[in-house]
Amino acid sequence: MPVKELKGRKDFSHLNYTEVGSNIKPVKAEDTVDPETGSLAPILYSAVWDVDATQSQTVTLDTENRQLLEVYMRSTTSPTVHMDVSPDGVNWIEDVNIWSGYSKINEGFYNASRYVRIRTEPAGNAGDKVTIVIMAK
Repeated sequence: MPVKELKGRKDFSHLNYTEVGSNIKPVKAEDTVDPETGSLAPILYSAVWDVDATQSQTVTLDTENRQLLEVYMRSTTSPTVHMDVSPDGVNWIEDVNIWSGYSKINEGFYNASRYVRIRTEPAGNAGDKVTIVIMAK
């Protein structure tokens, strides 16, 4: 189904914010049409784009109890990547999934946790970059 654009939308007060390193990144919502119901189904995501892979990076998403989750990571090196989950954003179950030796990850999950966090360990040399995206629908 095609993406439906909400033209002229100026109010972004519905967006939550999450701190990522020294930057504050918004958790963004994009509206798509649900193929089963024909209604709008917001996709939430949180991301960092082309940040320093030689430092630990963390991206956290409040899924707002959406159960379909996708994790994407791309890097110019192969960092160890950890997936953690939490029911409340305070108490974390660490290392639900661990990926080691990959420069690209793109996996989908059926998720029961409200909060999902992706962490990378420092890897590579100066100039190496990593992109991390968590999406929920």
